[in-house]
Amino acid sequence: MINLKKLCLSTSLALGLVSTLAGTMAIPANARAETEITFYHYQTGNFKALRALFDEFEAANPDIKVKDVFAQSRQITGVLQAALAADRPVDIATVIGKNISFFLNNTNAVDMVEASKGDTAWLEAYLPNFLDLGRSGDAIYAIPHAYGTPMIYYNKDIFEKAGLDPQTPPATWDAFLEMGTTIMDKTGMAGGAHLQASMGDYGTMVMVNNAGATYLNAAGTRAEFDTPDGIAALQNWQDMATSGMMPIASDKDWGTAFMAGQMGMYITSSAALRGFNAAAQDKFELGVANYPLFGDHPRRVSNSGAALMLYAPEGARREASMALLRFISQKPIANRWARESGYMPLVRDPLSDPEMKAYVDSFPLVAPVIAQMADTVPTNVWPAKGTLEAQTIIRAMLDELWAAERPAAEIVPEAVAAVNASLSPNF
Repeated sequence: MINLKKLCLSTSLALGLVSTLAGTMAIPANARAETEITFYHYQTGNFKALRALFDEFEAANPDIKVKDVFAQSRQITGVLQAALAADRPVDIATVIGKNISFFLNNTNAVDMVEASKGDTAWLEAYLPNFLDLGRSGDAIYAIPHAYGTPMIYYNKDIFEKAGLDPQTPPATWDAFLEMGTTIMDKTGMAGGAHLQASMGDYGTMVMVNNAGATYLNAAGTRAEFDTPDGIAALQNWQDMATSGMMPIASDKDWGTAFMAGQMGMYITSSAALRGFNAAAQDKFELGVANYPLFGDHPRRVSNSGAALMLYAPEGARREASMALLRFISQKPIANRWARESGYMPLVRDPLSDPEMKAYVDSFPLVAPVIAQMADTVPTNVWPAKGTLEAQTIIRAMLDELWAAERPAAEIVPEAVAAVNASLSPNF
């Protein structure tokens, strides 16, 4: 792998930058001199939950201190690159999922299989479909940490005002468009919107993959969504825009409108559930449903969020970092982090944990999220180079789709060709 210290920072992605179990995570005696490990993250609303996790770990391992370093989610990539290039301590890093390939190929990330020294049972605690994003051959360089999956959130009160059954959310994209148009016509409010549609990349990926198309090839070297299924999915987006049911606004504006009770449906990450539920109190009754199916294709939705990568050097810091990673992989700990943060539980069979089962029983809105975990596939990872230009092209493609001066059948192939032209010099 390339040492990031040798890279010019101008080439950066610029993407914005239980207690009883805890005792089993104690580090070996040969690492018991007080050790500080540095954990980079972007958690704001969930920082208390993260810090509580660290505090519990420290209580079980009093010779380890966890120092957290915060950066905004849009800045974390650049902050990490700068820290690694300057040889500042980075032991565990939160890496945005779509940037794993960049960090894998351009930094001295540590293979967690090798670092486990033959004891890899803790890695098998994670669901394979989420762990796969961090695999490279037999090595694992990233483990799931803060992942969400896109869900339909809907306002049951608005459904009733529009003459729709509040117990029957849309199961397909055709139904989503039809119901959204009905809401707009009957109530004058926005019918529905799709996550990050105005931001391009992730929303496009989810829509295309769910329609049976392929966003990027397995190697991440070429876009492949200019197929009939991919074009049909994006024509669907154009239809949503031209119908008037999905106002052309920012993702933030849509979220605000939904929480204010002014939008019938909104598709965004499962991580928004707790916030939406809190906002809905005394305003409207909230409903949650799985991501819509497209035709006869099975549901395939990409996860969003971030993973953890290991950078600690050999010795006490690596031993301590591995102890922390093992600690947070335990089912009760991982499930508690999911409950308190709003992210998905990422371990196998989460409902076998009595506390998690009780939580779902008391908060049934989370049940569709857990059910959809089996349909969630790893985010397509862009190559280390060419990402920014490709994403810019995709955003321009969406702008043209929404302008609706030409159909998707003309716009999409041109955009895919331009994306591949931007990527081809790198391979």
